[in-house]
Amino acid sequence: MSEHTDWCARMFDLIQEGGVWGVPRSGLIFTKLTNPPTLQLTDRMPHDPTMQLSAGELREMQNADLAQIREEFALAGITVTEGVSM
Repeated sequence: MSEHTDWCARMFDLIQEGGVWGVPRSGLIFTKLTNPPTLQLTDRMPHDPTMQLSAGELREMQNADLAQIREEFALAGITVTEGVSM
């Protein structure tokens, strides 16, 4: 198991059923479901006009982050689903 895969498995184990995990760099919020092992995207940081990124750039960054998170957690046997509109 790679360091990233191991980190994902440990992070998932630290979250309680129904608990949330937030990713500060992109503002993605996930909720843990244990059967089957799943992280469900339940919220996204909205765009604020004072941000240095445009709304489109923020959405692009969030989508790229989500894709990477989905890949890494899949290697640990954890499915990442989308519970909010993309």
